[in-house]
Formats: sequence, structure tokens, C-alpha cells
Amino acid sequence: MKLNHAAILIALSSALVMCHKSSDVKAPKPLSVETTEAGVTLRVSTANSEIRVGDPLRVVVEVDRGVDTSVTMPNFSKNVGNFEVRASAPLAKNPAFPERVAEQLTLITFESGEKIQVPPFEVVVRDGAGKEITLKSPPLDIAVQSRLEGQFNPAAFRDIKDAVDVPLETQWAWIIGVCVLIAVLSIGAYRWWFHKPSGPVYIEAPHERALRELDELAARQLPNKGLVLDFYVLLSDTVRHYVEGRFGICAPEQTTKEFLAAARHHPQIIDDHQRLLASFLRAADMVKYAAQRPGPNECDRGLDAARGFVLESLPTDNSAPHAPTSEATSEARL
Repeated sequence: MKLNHAAILIALSSALVMCHKSSDVKAPKPLSVETTEAGVTLRVSTANSEIRVGDPLRVVVEVDRGVDTSVTMPNFSKNVGNFEVRASAPLAKNPAFPERVAEQLTLITFESGEKIQVPPFEVVVRDGAGKEITLKSPPLDIAVQSRLEGQFNPAAFRDIKDAVDVPLETQWAWIIGVCVLIAVLSIGAYRWWFHKPSGPVYIEAPHERALRELDELAARQLPNKGLVLDFYVLLSDTVRHYVEGRFGICAPEQTTKEFLAAARHHPQIIDDHQRLLASFLRAADMVKYAAQRPGPNECDRGLDAARGFVLESLPTDNSAPHAPTSEATSEARL
């Protein structure tokens, strides 16, 4: 029994508290304005005419028309006075009023005041005979309550305080600390930038460079474009640079005669390679200096001959690329 009595008391107390809270909440205050002309009624209404700043205000615009009458509603995409239009949508047909046209707007304002007006709306009505009339609704007065408590009073704010004196010892401590930090960061950045380990540098071997340049030259297809002279200039330069790096003969600075004479006395250039070089370089000279223009097939054979010379003269384990010899050394060998 005691438990039942306690439960009843708790329930009654909760009911009293809820009733007290509900009495503090203001009941919605609907508001409606309308105008009528030629049997057509324009009505603007809201379910609650008292809101707070930022709360949505739902406004319904209704037009009661006659049969065979068309209605042009306002453009609700723009802001309405001090209210922002957040949404607008037509309402479903009411079976009790089949000729009624209605739309609902969702408005929001950040202004506060006893009378924040929703401006008048204008609709255009056209009857079956083509006659038009314009209806304009009265404004809708909305009470918008601020979310701030009380009235704004500028004098209620505290004045700006005077500047606070910082002890000189504290200032010097900050200055010294900042200088030390800048110095440490500067030294670290210097050591990182100028002493960072460099990655391994790959040095391309003479035959690797020559084969790569020959492949690139073949891909350009210069003879097919009519650039036979350019083709042979690049081809002979590739071979001469290869000979310079592989055998130590300054081929790019020598004439063909000087180069062949130096190659003839080189111990690592065999007779077959000497004859191949002589044939190849003389053919290149005929193109460069005698205006001969061989066809693409003959250019391909020259490219194959250069590639074959590089592959056949690859360095062995006991041989290595030589440093280029000077012109005086070449002449001495002659």
C-alpha cells in the first residue's frame, strides 16, 4: 500500500509540473488577412503570428476563384521584405474547395520588433472572357521576439581597461628565447640544406649512351621526312662520341682522315672495325659534303652498321674506357 501511495504522489507531482510548464508556453496566435474583388478572394494567413528571431514562419497564400478562372501566383523565389524565403511549395487540393489555389511559404527573419511586416502579395486573375484583375493582399504584421534577454543598453558594457605593464625582465626573457630559437632553426636548416646526403650518381657507359642515342635516332624517322643530312650528322656524331669514350680518341675534333689514322694505330681497334669505321665515315662525309642523298633503306643500313660496330666493340673485363687523347698524342702516333 505504501508503494502504491508513493507512486500516486509521484504521478500527481509530475502532472503538476507539466501543467506549470505548459502554462508558461505561449499558445500560437493565428493571423489572417484577405481581400475580395469580383468574386475572387486572396487570403494570406499564418498559424502563429508571434515567433522568435531565426524561427521559421509558415505563411499560406490562398486564392478562392470561380470556374474557368486562371490565377498567376507571385514569384516566391525572392526575399519578401525583411524575410528570407527558405522554401515554397503548392498545397494539395482541398476537396471542400476544388477551385482554391494555395501555396505555403517558409520564411525566416533575423530582425526583431513588435511589427515586422510580411509585405502584400499580388496575384493576377483572368476570367474566361480574358479579363484580368489584380488583387493585392494587406500586409501581415508579425511579432518577432529577440533571443537576447532584456533591452540593449550600450552603457551596460564594461569599459576598456588600461594597458598592462609587462616587466622588463619578462620582455628580455622572451626576446632571448626567440633569438635562440631562430638561431637553432637557422643552423638546422643550413646543415640540412648544404650537408644533406646526395643520392648515387649513375654514370652512363659509352656503349649505353651510344645505343640509347641510336634508338632515339631510329624513332625520329628523319629519312622518311626528307631530313637525310640531319640523320647522317647525328649518326656520325653518335659514333664519334662513342669512339672518344670507348677508345680515348678525340674523334669529334678530328677530320675523318685524322680519325682513321688514329684508329689504325690503336691496339684495341681490330682491322675489321677499322674497315667498318672507314666505310661508314666516308659514306657520311659524302652525304654531308658531297650532297648525296641516299634513300631510307640505305639510311637504315647505316644505322644498323653503327649499332653493330658498338655491339661488336663492347669493352671486355680486361678493357675499360679510355680518357681522350690529345691531338699531339694522335699526331705522335701517326
